[in-house]
Amino acid sequence: EHETLVLVVTSTFGNGDPPENGEKFGVALMEMRHPTTSVEDRKTYKVRFNSVSSYSDTRKSSSDEPESKANFESTGPLANVRFSVFGLGSRAYPHFCAFAHAVDTLFEELGGERILRMGEGDELCGQEESFRTWAKKVFKAACDVFCVGDDVNIEKANDSLISNDRSWKKSKFRMTYTAEAPTLTQALYSIHKKKVYGAKFLMRQNLQGARSNRSTIFVRLDANNHESLKYFPGDHLGVFPGNNEVLVMTLIEKLEDAPPVNQIVRVEFLEERNTALGVISNWTDETRIPPCTIYQAFKYFLDITTPTSPLLLRQFAPLATNEKQRKRLEVLSKGLQEYEEWKWYNNPSVVEVLEEFPSLQIPSTLLLTQLPLLQPRYYSISSSPDLHPGEIHLSVAVVSYRPRDGEGPVHHGVCSSWLNSLEEGDTVPCFVRGAPTFRMPKDSQVPCILIGPGTGIAPFRSFWQQRLYDIENKGIKACPMILVFGCRQSQIDHIYKEETIQAKNKEVFKELYTAYSREPGRPKKYVQDVLREQLSETVYKYLREEGGHIYVCGDVTMAGDVLKTVQQIFKLHGNMSLEDAGFYISKLRDENRY
Repeated sequence: EHETLVLVVTSTFGNGDPPENGEKFGVALMEMRHPTTSVEDRKTYKVRFNSVSSYSDTRKSSSDEPESKANFESTGPLANVRFSVFGLGSRAYPHFCAFAHAVDTLFEELGGERILRMGEGDELCGQEESFRTWAKKVFKAACDVFCVGDDVNIEKANDSLISNDRSWKKSKFRMTYTAEAPTLTQALYSIHKKKVYGAKFLMRQNLQGARSNRSTIFVRLDANNHESLKYFPGDHLGVFPGNNEVLVMTLIEKLEDAPPVNQIVRVEFLEERNTALGVISNWTDETRIPPCTIYQAFKYFLDITTPTSPLLLRQFAPLATNEKQRKRLEVLSKGLQEYEEWKWYNNPSVVEVLEEFPSLQIPSTLLLTQLPLLQPRYYSISSSPDLHPGEIHLSVAVVSYRPRDGEGPVHHGVCSSWLNSLEEGDTVPCFVRGAPTFRMPKDSQVPCILIGPGTGIAPFRSFWQQRLYDIENKGIKACPMILVFGCRQSQIDHIYKEETIQAKNKEVFKELYTAYSREPGRPKKYVQDVLREQLSETVYKYLREEGGHIYVCGDVTMAGDVLKTVQQIFKLHGNMSLEDAGFYISKLRDENRY
């Protein structure tokens, strides 16, 4: 409330919730909006930001102009704040930009003055261009509101929005040799400002049948006695992977000035400062990545597989010596429809871009300073810390596919393929990310329904192992827990089949149900069909009458189908309208029971 201008750029997580680093911000806004809410109610403050955002959806128009604020407090706690919001997301998911919409609505309800309508960036289509458009408009709007337009060259300032003081120029960056470099985990901490720990790779096993053409691996890690790698069932492990070896070496070979692969280098930036004596230039450390070999940079620190952005293509274009290739790069770098079609058809790594445009002469410092950082991948932990002390287990689908309608080169999932290539004793840089809203009920007698096709079963293995441990070591009674699993064929990809049967025999599960979508001689069946045909009354009884919990883990399409099915079940058995059934499910979510 002490700021005069607030610009918010945010993604949305899960069911319309804030991203991890925006949770406190979201809660603070909710508490400002509902100051008299009880402490107990505040515990549910991931409190459906998407229900707040749905209000804002009803007020959309095509104009950029901020609408009138007649319905809201002009004297609220943010009455002196001007604001605008940009949401990042993907229309492939429900609740597109829901948290951003909630923030936009809450700022207005708290008295803030919107200077520009909320912008949206869809990663499926032109996100970068959408953001640049919003950034230019919001900059101009802010200049107008604060009456600084006369003193600012708007066009020049707009240009600086898409480049910055550290955008690449060959004369501004150089590599120098150095003798020392931090360890891998220290370097990752330096880059991501996140504590990273080295777990030890113990073993992996392919869980799919011998006749399967796909691979799901069971991975065992030793936590190396790191206190910070302790976890609860339901938590996630963030893993910092390594890029494919062949891609890394091919990329190094394509650079015009690559240093020896084992030579530690430091990137330096020519900083220019205006002083009373004129412009002073001096070389300073570029701190984006610490000193390392160029091999380490491309292997562990930089993202070399995500399709090259329009901004990077714009920097590539003048480096093409072939005019036809240069013009094609200039067209793609505009980030418009032609770029989107090229990106989705080819899904090209930076190596494939250099192969498509072979006249490019790329200096090392361009990629070292402009490629995006390699981000961690998150996996649900598949083990109980009590049943397997000191260990972390993962269940990982190994991803590979061919772009160009199946005719292109094989692309491998970065992290899953890396985990599938490790040898015993190798280090896995990782950290635990808590999932406090994905926990088993404290009361072991509360009924639970677990729904997880494919590797969606991963977190539920931690649940059933924990319950098994508690039954055998803490004397708790058998619990009313039901598992609904889905896969293609019983003999091909029914992972953890024997383990779940053993758990049922030990009374961890009340029932096990499996939906096979490609079982020979049987009609297709999916997990939502099991709910509708075999568990309809049980779902209603557990959730409506017995205070039970339902957990869903897996891809977004399946989760949407399950949601619709549960909604229909409530409508059928609860004599509700479809809308009321939807509201009831939202209530379950607020109570962390769905």
